[in-house]
Amino acid sequence: MEGARSYWEGKEPCWAILDCSRYMREKCVAWLHPEKPCWEHENTACEVITGRRKECRDCKVFWRYGRK
Repeated sequence: MEGARSYWEGKEPCWAILDCSRYMREKCVAWLHPEKPCWEHENTACEVITGRRKECRDCKVFWRYGRK
């Protein structure tokens, strides 16, 4: 999505907070489409690799940026 603003602009991105490897980042929809936060994507690398549906309430990225 060229020209779209990154949700992560001015923030530490999820892949940095979670210390994702380069391999994991390059396969992750949150990294490939940074215009929205990771918790709004389905099938992030976190989910694919662990085989479990993410629980935002348990994620430090969501606690930092997603709670209103």
